[in-house]
Amino acid sequence: MPLAELIGKAVRRAVLKYSLYNRQKKTHFILGFMAEQGIRDVLLVGATGDEHCDDPNLANSGVIERSIAARYPVRMGINIEHAATTYPFMIADARALPFADNYVDFALANAIIEHVGQESDQRRMVEEMTRVARTWIITTPNKWFPVESHTSTLFLHWIPSWRERHEKDFTRLLSRREFRALLPRTAKVSGGPFSPTFTACYVR
Repeated sequence: MPLAELIGKAVRRAVLKYSLYNRQKKTHFILGFMAEQGIRDVLLVGATGDEHCDDPNLANSGVIERSIAARYPVRMGINIEHAATTYPFMIADARALPFADNYVDFALANAIIEHVGQESDQRRMVEEMTRVARTWIITTPNKWFPVESHTSTLFLHWIPSWRERHEKDFTRLLSRREFRALLPRTAKVSGGPFSPTFTACYVR
């Protein structure tokens, strides 16, 4: 096997292992926030089903959502594609949520905002989550972290032309400053300039 292929496989294995660790750490943080806020019901924006649990590249994708669903009533999960969930699910666009104001106590969008489009689309998603939920958490990978989590590559996502060629994997990766600019003034953002992930918490 060529050396480049061996290195690529080793990098992917390391990224998947770190991804699981990172998601477990996020799960602990999110569940702690929900307990503090006395959450009663939940909207999962970008919900995923169990279809990919046997795929080693995707098996980590629903760790956080499954942990929440095991502890809290999920009123609805949404995505732009069908997902086989154990809770109510519908196909819907995060930029135009088909729910009334104050629909739920808490909404989660875990690593979704980088997929919804450009800055105006991302801003609209945040506005919609703020409208339908009393509290929310939005997470997103850090554009300046050396590993690009969607493609398991090193450093290439820092090249604008490479990012443009990978719009099927994400539409707009965010720096901390860019993420902060999308959010309500009172939202709190955790994660430093070179953290793998940023997490924003909002309480109305």
